[in-house]
Amino acid sequence: MRAFAVFTGFLACCLLISALLHYPLYLLLDGLLEVPAHKQVPRAAKLIALPGFFLLIIWLGLYHRKALGFGLPRPVFLRQMFIGWLYGVLILAVLSAVLIGLGVRTLDPVDDDFLFDLAKVLISGLIGGLLIGLIEETFFRGAMYQAIRRNAPAFSAIAFSSLLYAAVHFIDPVRLTEPVGWLSGLQILAGAFWQLGDWATLDSFIALFVVGAFLGVVREQTGNIAYCIGLHAGWVLIIKCTKKFTSNNHGSEWAFLTGSYDGITGYLAAIWLLLLISLYWLYIRRSTS
Repeated sequence: MRAFAVFTGFLACCLLISALLHYPLYLLLDGLLEVPAHKQVPRAAKLIALPGFFLLIIWLGLYHRKALGFGLPRPVFLRQMFIGWLYGVLILAVLSAVLIGLGVRTLDPVDDDFLFDLAKVLISGLIGGLLIGLIEETFFRGAMYQAIRRNAPAFSAIAFSSLLYAAVHFIDPVRLTEPVGWLSGLQILAGAFWQLGDWATLDSFIALFVVGAFLGVVREQTGNIAYCIGLHAGWVLIIKCTKKFTSNNHGSEWAFLTGSYDGITGYLAAIWLLLLISLYWLYIRRSTS
């Protein structure tokens, strides 16, 4: 699958360039940033990926609104994005409520700073969710999906874009145990993929793959990424709120339903989204028959 290899290679190149530039950037920014050295490689890779992405889509012939999933008129796009956001909030709110009901997550005591904390997490969740949704959906369900879909069936586009989408969430560099040097970036990069071979993260990986598949089905059926951005943004908001005001209860008999990735995304999330995919697919078939 050429398109899958191109997008995977693109992300790998961004990480490699960041690793090679790590030491000179570290010297240049020493004292200006409070980011640990091992965190600087993936963050610099994201900055490198931004201009690189535009070059990539121009090279692939995807530099136009429809190919990236933005083909709708702006008012329609924004309306669908808002509707998607409402659905995203509802979907994850149900999941969070079930986790609390099962005792997998427990509500934290309400203190004097509750209203301030609530306002802060709502603002950060709204802004952060929209930014994350816009960036990730443009890349995965926009450009990558379209690049694969041009020469392959929908199943392939959904599966391969979901696979890479899930995988990138588990790039987690380990902290350096020696002074930063010219080879530190490569050492950090070499140890950044340990979670992909860890069985403890399998449940979260499966859940994130299903998340990608859910969004891929929406992309296929709507022909754009408006709903995808909204859904993604709504999910981010509820995850932030849930993590802020509840805690993991590792002693619960149902604790296996959530993964180690964020304490929310796990087998239960995968089952819930698979059920929604099935209901959505049945609705589509019935409405078109």
